[in-house]
Amino acid sequence: STTGMPKGLMHSDNTLLANGRAMVKDWRHDANTILLSLSPVSHHIATVALEQSLVTGCELVLNDPPPGMSALDWILDSGATYVMGVPTHAIDIQAAMKQRNLKQLGNVKVFYMAGAPIPEETARTFLDQGILPQKVYGMTENGSHQYTLPSDDRDTIVKTCGRSCDVYEVKIFSQENENVEAKPGEVGEIGGRGAMLMLGYFDNQSATENSFNRDGYLMSGDLGWLDERGNLYFVGRKKDLIIRGGHNIYPARIEDLAHRHPQVQKAAAFPVADARPGQKVCLAIIARDNTKLDAYVLLDHLYQSGLSKFDMPEYFTQLDAFPLTASGKVLKRELVEWAKSGRIVPTPVRWVDPAKAKEA
Repeated sequence: STTGMPKGLMHSDNTLLANGRAMVKDWRHDANTILLSLSPVSHHIATVALEQSLVTGCELVLNDPPPGMSALDWILDSGATYVMGVPTHAIDIQAAMKQRNLKQLGNVKVFYMAGAPIPEETARTFLDQGILPQKVYGMTENGSHQYTLPSDDRDTIVKTCGRSCDVYEVKIFSQENENVEAKPGEVGEIGGRGAMLMLGYFDNQSATENSFNRDGYLMSGDLGWLDERGNLYFVGRKKDLIIRGGHNIYPARIEDLAHRHPQVQKAAAFPVADARPGQKVCLAIIARDNTKLDAYVLLDHLYQSGLSKFDMPEYFTQLDAFPLTASGKVLKRELVEWAKSGRIVPTPVRWVDPAKAKEA
């Protein structure tokens, strides 16, 4: 768990298979699919892989390559047509392909990504390689209930997490009151209910009760908004929100724009405590090919890509690796801890609006 104390979840065959059946129907997988999971079997994503293989009778390849074999070679060797993982897996595989000058990822036709905000650049790269990204939003509590479809247009695939499937219903609720629906297009907390929902948390009645609103919607702790077609725009974890002097800053937006820089392989934005505004943003990056990146070049890139000056990072650090969970998600709280303890010392940076600089 990336949120503190792990909880045991109770599912039934019905709640799990409802998920597998919906995804197989919408994406037309069958017995000829070769499904490879890059996530370990202890993780939600591999459970969803297992569900789909049970529904279709297809071959399931687990993340168990021989010692020394890379994930990329495992995908190529297995003949996988459908790969499932977190965005970190996708970013690493795309980087490995670039290094080897590979234009195609073997037989892969579909690449499922979930578990963290998915950079638009990663989805675009797959589309350009002839691979359909299956961009997914979900949790262990309610499965991979929200996803893009093979029939979606490029913009929907790149920018959204698609629509909720037939057996699950999603609504956006006010951040101030979980029993009141947010206005159309307004950012709020994502809630949902349906056949894929867990039966509750094991031996933890209060956690179970506190997870639902009055109408039985599971409150996710995630923020997002829905467009008029029901596509979900994921904004970030409520807990990840950085509040700088009363202004809400969403790290996922900064990370997404940073990923568009050709030399940025991975980006993570996290809060650094500050006496005056309360919190400031630190942007941490891993560069491609060990290049040294200039912080101001990156800030300018963020500005040119559309980041508001009020959301600009005020600290910068370049790292060789990020702390990750076993399933490949970036551990933000570890980065916060590293900065606090002095294990990393982010450099203070101050972006200056070019228009203002000219006047001066």
